Amino acid sequence: MKASKFLTARSTVIALFTAISAALLLASLVPQRASLGGKAPEWVGRLPEGLLFLSSRLGADNVVGSAWFSALVALFWLSLLVSTISQFGATKALVRRVPSAEVPQGSIQINLSPAQLAELCQDAGYRPAGSAEGVQRYVKHLAGYWGNFLLHIGLVTAVVFSLIYVLTQHRVLIRLVGEETSRFTTSNVQEMRGVLPLSYRLPYTALLKDLKPRFYGNDRLEYLASELYFTDRPGGEPARVSVALSDKAQFGDYLVYQANAFGRAFDLELQLPGETHRERLYLPYPNRRDAAGYGEVPITGTDFLLKAKFYPDQDRKSMQLNRPPLSLRLYRGKELLNELTLTTGTSGVLGPFGVRLAQASWWTDILLDGSRGTAGIFAGFAIILVGVLSSYCLVPREIIVRSRDGALQVQQVARRFPDFYREEFADLIKAANKQA
Repeated sequence: MKASKFLTARSTVIALFTAISAALLLASLVPQRASLGGKAPEWVGRLPEGLLFLSSRLGADNVVGSAWFSALVALFWLSLLVSTISQFGATKALVRRVPSAEVPQGSIQINLSPAQLAELCQDAGYRPAGSAEGVQRYVKHLAGYWGNFLLHIGLVTAVVFSLIYVLTQHRVLIRLVGEETSRFTTSNVQEMRGVLPLSYRLPYTALLKDLKPRFYGNDRLEYLASELYFTDRPGGEPARVSVALSDKAQFGDYLVYQANAFGRAFDLELQLPGETHRERLYLPYPNRRDAAGYGEVPITGTDFLLKAKFYPDQDRKSMQLNRPPLSLRLYRGKELLNELTLTTGTSGVLGPFGVRLAQASWWTDILLDGSRGTAGIFAGFAIILVGVLSSYCLVPREIIVRSRDGALQVQQVARRFPDFYREEFADLIKAANKQA
């Protein structure tokens, strides 16, 4: 069997489509690295040694970024490409074909000259599309014949650029805190790389200058924007980058996106005789004015657990920041030892610790995407849309005219929805009979 026939065989296409669908279903059911910013999911750490190959070799925790998934998509793309080439030849032949001179059943005889009928056809929107051996062909919406081919072209384009995106995937997630310069290092970024990532150099530093959330009257998030400053090398001049939800920006080789994760970062100083612990609490912003943002952190070097919460507005009447107090609870195991409420700059006692709330700042997550192929994916979907519209909104219709015994035999051919266009053909015949 030829390779082209094997790739376009129904069994091959069904097998590839089933395998890709099963892989995507697995990726949706099993926690993946991509959803955790590149970190291994918890289930990987719980695997017995004999099953570690599920992660290390099969990439079950990173299905879309695995080599075997890329191979499946590549084979599917080859199948589509071969089918598209075949579709081009079939469409080209269909556009150029001229029917046989044999008069089929259902043809209608009219007594007009070919020139008169040609004028009537063109008035109805039909254009000459070839003639041979006493047969004249007129077509309305000839471009509609290319709709299926354009649909194939769009699929080929979308699939190949999706494959490029998966292979070159390079996504970096970094958490920024207001007015604090952060270095791009392996310790403070989460990074996802594809099978064949392009070796882009990460930015050197990033700084969150300002964060602007805005809310609807029902407390839902309306708008979230960040003013950022990036440098690409030590001592480089900071470049301003503004991003918002659904409004990306470019810095170097990366597209910069605003994630919808944000909140307040509280810096605490925990004092014991002769030593000071510094802890940072990242609390998510509440989703309602009467709901709190919660978080917790184990105190370094101790068996204590510090839990915290805050409300945006101390009176709980607004989603905007208004002197938000921070409530702290100190636990040892499940035992609650003490509670304390602080505002910025104030101090208190929490169990054995003297506690001071040094500062509170905005935090948010910023995504940098250096993958390639996104524009091609959207272009593919645009071509698919054009193909679908061409197929269903520009349905081609043909008027076939055959000369037989001094009269004209006329036939209408519509390959899709023929019943919709019988009235159009009847009007043409009626106009022809009036002129006869």
